[in-house]
Amino acid sequence: MEAVEWLFACLDEHPLPGESIVQWEELRDGEVWRYRASASPHLPPWLDFPFARQAVRLERWVWHKRSKQQRYSVHYALSSLRPEAAGARRLGELMRQRWGVENRNFWVRDVLLREDHAQARGALAFNLCALRAFVLNCLNYRKVQAKKAALEAFSFNPLSALRFLGLHTKDV
Repeated sequence: MEAVEWLFACLDEHPLPGESIVQWEELRDGEVWRYRASASPHLPPWLDFPFARQAVRLERWVWHKRSKQQRYSVHYALSSLRPEAAGARRLGELMRQRWGVENRNFWVRDVLLREDHAQARGALAFNLCALRAFVLNCLNYRKVQAKKAALEAFSFNPLSALRFLGLHTKDV
């Protein structure tokens, strides 16, 4: 980690050929998200990651318009993609997509399905986890945005869940 941090400290001052830095900004929900992605193919030879081709740094500033508060975070990664295949912008977007997957899955599991509060243990816990994953995959496959509303509708009317899955066609 120290080697990668040192690599980017040098990149900011004196970029070498092949290194790239890109910045972009997005407006979301009353917040300004500012990103700066840096990529360097100049990895230290003693770095023991055989397929690593580039190091990536993604800095993120989030400014809340209403509260005027600002957050800053920096994240590092190694990529097997060569500089010709992906520059700093593409690598930064790939890192952001990873967060999107985590937020979409884990937030729904933790908040809507309350998986962290489950008291089941052993095989039952494993089976419930598989069932939750199946339900989320079905909702994602059908591109359901309002997952909370769908889950509530299914809990009040289980036949609607069966219809959603294509397993029940008649009302009883």
